[in-house]
Amino acid sequence: MVVTKKKIKIEGKEIEVEEFDTKLIPGSEAVEANINEILKEEDIENTIKTVLKNISSIAKRYKGRENNLNYLYKIGRQLQFVDKEGWQDKRGKIWKRMADNLRPDLFQGEKQVKTEKKRIPEFMYLFAKVPKRYIQSANLEQWHEILKFKDIYKDKKFLEKILNFIKKKNPSGSTVRKTIKNLKNSKILPGS
Repeated sequence: MVVTKKKIKIEGKEIEVEEFDTKLIPGSEAVEANINEILKEEDIENTIKTVLKNISSIAKRYKGRENNLNYLYKIGRQLQFVDKEGWQDKRGKIWKRMADNLRPDLFQGEKQVKTEKKRIPEFMYLFAKVPKRYIQSANLEQWHEILKFKDIYKDKKFLEKILNFIKKKNPSGSTVRKTIKNLKNSKILPGS
């Protein structure tokens, strides 16, 4: 696979994006596998472009959206396409493509370090796995710390205990992280 650069216009602004080009060697044993991989990559690229259109229309309704929990949640719901399509193992590449190459403006813009750009869509993706009724129960910093713990959103009882702790104490993000670590290690829930 060869990656080339291409200039495109988005909302009147010219940006440079990566374009994928794959070379096939006739008679190669891997031709069929390459063709299938190319078709999959093309399917992923087309899906990404469709999802970005949806995200763009959502973004137009939010001012100061980077810290708006409702916006982050709605975008995260759009990003669930990776689960529906079975592309969980390609999340990092998909997030990088979306947030670095195609539409950085939708994922906190150009200010992010390249290696950090895929973290923003990953946070949104994970945040949308939390039941919607909980999203206003913590602030953005606290949610960032909560979602650093793998699959924490799956244990509703534990999540509710953490959110009750946050409601009572309104701790900093680092205190939330330390509390979750201690509770996970001790298997004791706050308020037990």
